[in-house]
Amino acid sequence: MAELAIVIGNGFDLDLGLPSKYSDFIKSREWENVVKRIAPFLNSDSYRRHSLVAQLQLASQNSLWFDVEEEIHKFVLSHSENSNQEIGEIKNEFDLIKSALTDYLKRVSKELKHKADKTKLAYILLNSTQVIPMSKVFIYFNYTTPELFLEVPTYHEPGKALFTYVHGSLRDNDIVLGCDLQEGEKVNRQLSFMYKYNMLNRANHVARNILEAKEIIFFGHSVNEMDFGYFREFFKVASASPQPTRHLTFITLNEKSERDIKDNIRNQGISVTDLYNNLESFTFIHTEKLYKQDAKEVQKWDDMFKRVSTKTTRGVKRRN
Repeated sequence: MAELAIVIGNGFDLDLGLPSKYSDFIKSREWENVVKRIAPFLNSDSYRRHSLVAQLQLASQNSLWFDVEEEIHKFVLSHSENSNQEIGEIKNEFDLIKSALTDYLKRVSKELKHKADKTKLAYILLNSTQVIPMSKVFIYFNYTTPELFLEVPTYHEPGKALFTYVHGSLRDNDIVLGCDLQEGEKVNRQLSFMYKYNMLNRANHVARNILEAKEIIFFGHSVNEMDFGYFREFFKVASASPQPTRHLTFITLNEKSERDIKDNIRNQGISVTDLYNNLESFTFIHTEKLYKQDAKEVQKWDDMFKRVSTKTTRGVKRRN
């Protein structure tokens, strides 16, 4: 049983300086190589209509905010019937994209390792919480692993921190890229190789670890629709608990990202008001303000560490 559960999303990697957004990937040489591989086929209108690469390329040009997995979800829903040849071509493109994304993230992680900034909040949280005297689990929704770009050990021995990688990891060359269907959406069996649940091959115990913890910290995760299934039971229980015992903290960029998280929770049928009523504490820490040494944000950061540690591990100090 973990007393502390830390949920890591892409905002964690971004805080460290890793260019891990899909919009970064789509500008990379790895993506350019994918486009070059299929460019000869895109001259055909019939091929282009069922090309996943073509759809991703168009989406990236039409939007400043770009999510590969959302586009895969749209692709699956809009391609309900394909010939066997077309399915083979889609599968080939999908495999090329996964391989290119893996290569891209490995490259930028290696580049970041040579200039890792230990003053980053993500680094401080990861380094400090590993040594606190309580059982803990780090639940990664990223493909990256800390040892790729930080001088931080990732303990797996009994009594140390447990790291679980929900969607696979670069270390294992086993990333889970794709989409999950939402309630009411019919399974397209022709494209089922792009469903995340068909790529999972080991238990991750996300729901249990979060439900058992008394301190839950989300860093850089927006509890978006695609991932909410992992958290639904926790939010249902936490919003209805008659005896508040849990502390829930979101470490996020700014007030807008806080509103987005609350909207995401509300859109999944969970009352945000009930969370405030039935959690021991429900706190948002804005990294933009914390880096500026905003007194209110520093206090919230300090209070969080006071709850989980008797040691001086806070790492952020007020400037005189």
